[in-house]
Amino acid sequence: MATEYNLKNELRCQDTKPNFDIMFYTNFAMNLIKICLVVVSSHFKVILLSAVLILFLFILYKSYWSPVLYKKELSDIGYSHLPKKDRDLHIIRTQNNRKFGSKLPPPYPNGWFSLVESQNLEVGDVVPVDALGLNLCVYRGEDGKARIVDAYCPHLGANLAMGGSVCGDCIQCPFHQWRFHDGACVSIPGMETVPKGISIKTYPCMEVDGSVWVWYHVDGEPPLWTVAESEDIKNWGYRGRNEFLVNAHIQEIPENGADVAHLNAVHTASMFSDIGMKYPFLNQIIGHHTWGAEWVKGDEEHLANITISQKYIIMKMDVFPLKVTVNQIGPAHVRLNFMSPLGPMTVSQSVTPLAPLLQRVVHRVYSPRYNAPLGAALVLLEASQFQRDVAIWNHKRYVSSPAYAKSDKTIRTFRSWFSQFYSSNSVSLRDAMRNPLDW
Repeated sequence: MATEYNLKNELRCQDTKPNFDIMFYTNFAMNLIKICLVVVSSHFKVILLSAVLILFLFILYKSYWSPVLYKKELSDIGYSHLPKKDRDLHIIRTQNNRKFGSKLPPPYPNGWFSLVESQNLEVGDVVPVDALGLNLCVYRGEDGKARIVDAYCPHLGANLAMGGSVCGDCIQCPFHQWRFHDGACVSIPGMETVPKGISIKTYPCMEVDGSVWVWYHVDGEPPLWTVAESEDIKNWGYRGRNEFLVNAHIQEIPENGADVAHLNAVHTASMFSDIGMKYPFLNQIIGHHTWGAEWVKGDEEHLANITISQKYIIMKMDVFPLKVTVNQIGPAHVRLNFMSPLGPMTVSQSVTPLAPLLQRVVHRVYSPRYNAPLGAALVLLEASQFQRDVAIWNHKRYVSSPAYAKSDKTIRTFRSWFSQFYSSNSVSLRDAMRNPLDW
């Protein structure tokens, strides 16, 4: 009996121990919360002031000393509807099943294209770049000048950008140390004179708007235009950049500027939040945009201009009017000049075809020193608007003969203007999509 009694007591103690642990930790947590609330309530002003000060210092740091960087990969935008399980496989399937349309223009128009950020190409640096269906080697000589050559050595085909080095103003092959200056072979180890005619292909290069640009022309013609340096970009501070990968034909992106009707259809909701798309009544509280725009051809053949007026409406009041002058320079270069109540800003946009239907779009933001925080904010706010377009581009098809509405007349004019950047010998989409390494 005694043994049975002791056994029951032991079991009862074991049953109450978990309950005791739960009560102990619950009481401990509640007391800890009470202490925190007492500390916060008694030092609320100090804590709030400290938080505001930290935020203020962080904004100053990002505005003046650490430019804002915002980057989105191809699969980051437009695929939130897919299941989370095996998401990468679902994205690949969606992309493979996508119909891009028929009669697409050539994927690589003639013009200037951004390859490397200037700040990422220091003296002596060698950078490999795959773009426009080409393998390129970009390097900066000791004279400070950026140069672009074909990546492959004419000797035995080594990739100059993979292990190659800069010697003076020459690029040196990593395989046999042949040296090339502006395309011509100038040195071969063990030989006093270099045989004539040994050279690699060079590409015209310019450095403007914080980037190294290559001139691409399918027929090998020299540059039909150059881009003058922007005094604003030269004298203002660099506030940061945003970058997107877009699964679309290159023409779709600048065509957006001529599609005036899409502004109020896609970009009405506040740049601060997309919640107004789901709950339109909130647009009057958190604010919304109204847009007006006009697209026209420029004074020179390769130029086009857009004037945009924007109002940010809260409770029927325009709290932040904005004027934007957009200069399209060729097929892949845009300068956007913003005039706001807090001062001017400039955005330089570049579009680079990494593959026939894959574009890298970069926006670099510049502003005067006195409104640097606004310039830093623009990096993120402009990105929030742009990714609404990316979500559409990543799934749309190209329509060669649209059912035009009256408001679409500028799209027709734009396509006629953009066609000048194609040649009769431009690589077709079908040929560009062929991969010689397919098994």
